[in-house]
Amino acid sequence: MFSTRTPGGLGVIATAVLVAACASSSPPPSFDPAAPCGGVDRQEMKGAYPDLEARIPLQLDGQAADSRDSGRFCSKATLGTLWDAGIRESQFGGGIWAMDPAGGTSLAGFQLSVFRAPALTAQLLADEYKAGAAGTSRVTIVSATNEQLNGRPGFRINLLNGDSHQAIVVWPSADGAVIQVVIASDVGESKVQAAIAALH
Repeated sequence: MFSTRTPGGLGVIATAVLVAACASSSPPPSFDPAAPCGGVDRQEMKGAYPDLEARIPLQLDGQAADSRDSGRFCSKATLGTLWDAGIRESQFGGGIWAMDPAGGTSLAGFQLSVFRAPALTAQLLADEYKAGAAGTSRVTIVSATNEQLNGRPGFRINLLNGDSHQAIVVWPSADGAVIQVVIASDVGESKVQAAIAALH
């Protein structure tokens, strides 16, 4: 979805979230969202799935997103445990917000995403994030709990990624059409809750 995503499973983004949020990079190559994946691991570009991008708020706490686009994951390398569960393509939309550093960190901020695929559930997506985090040497899973998010059952994973404190929150949208994800890095709990409330 963004320059912070790397192959090796969706959950791996927890180890890199926001590192490149403000870095300049060339735009990813365009693709036809209506055509098959064609053997690629992932495809992404602005406007690939406008309906998914429209689910991401334009602003958080008065700040516009630093990056905003959509795309799809198409292989075991990028789907991780979702592939093992029978999901062969997952479409996504999302945005990144880099916040003023807290305590000197350069990683503070948010990534808000929505995902859709046949048979995709919040449980499956949360399991993939946990698997990706558990398979990364610098990441320690502090806690993984079931929580109610906007009145719906979801999951929260608290991580220590090196010196960075991160939270991954996963839950279904109100209409059940997508699974929503907030990844927060080195921000206060009130801001985490505000990001959760920004998704519906």
